[in-house]
Amino acid sequence: MPMLNMPEPKTDDMTRIPGLFRRWELAELILPGQSYHIEAAGHADDGTPLFAVYKGADPHATGLSD
Repeated sequence: MPMLNMPEPKTDDMTRIPGLFRRWELAELILPGQSYHIEAAGHADDGTPLFAVYKGADPHATGLSD
């Protein structure tokens, strides 16, 4: 499946998930139906690339409580 040429989200509108993550850890963070911005954030001591992850607002959240 080809990648879509989507505009990059503004990280001002997103919340950073605390921590830096390795590529294989991203599968534990990413949920369907959510928007994310992932950017390179350096390397671990062993040379493994690290990534910062930003998450958009939950599209299903209404802001209303029961």
